[in-house]
Amino acid sequence: MKQFATLLIFFGLTCFLFAQEDNDGITPVTLDAITLSPINVAYLNKVNDSHTPEVVQELQFKAANFDVTSLSEYDKKAIRTFDVIFKASNGDIIASYTADGSIVTAFENFEDIVLPMTVRKMVFDGNEGWKMEKNRYICVFSEDNLTKKQYKVTLTDGNHKKKMTFDFDE
Repeated sequence: MKQFATLLIFFGLTCFLFAQEDNDGITPVTLDAITLSPINVAYLNKVNDSHTPEVVQELQFKAANFDVTSLSEYDKKAIRTFDVIFKASNGDIIASYTADGSIVTAFENFEDIVLPMTVRKMVFDGNEGWKMEKNRYICVFSEDNLTKKQYKVTLTDGNHKKKMTFDFDE
């Protein structure tokens, strides 16, 4: 056991000795710092907030980071836009991109999603005993502006129905 401990210490020290060797004349190079940011930051800043459901946020990030040059129809010289549909099990985002990859318009439509806590509180405040039958989330983004962000909720209590609309437009 004494020999094992001695060998362990010996190998441990040799690792430190090799780590202290010279770099064989190689001089380190310092690179300039660069900042990378997604091209569609304006889109994300407008459509994504505390009232945005998680499933929608995931597709919004995919849309914002989508590489339009990966499309077979991509032509940098084309003046037209490229429409891309991002699908989830309960909704989709239809985004139009310019040739440089900027989102010009986006239409988000989701049904029967888990509402964010802030929206749930608004829905059930004063509606104790009611059950949510269905809901719909709609968001429209156009030319760097949020033109519509809305929840439509249908509540039921027995044979009674109540429809509610919540707008979160700017």
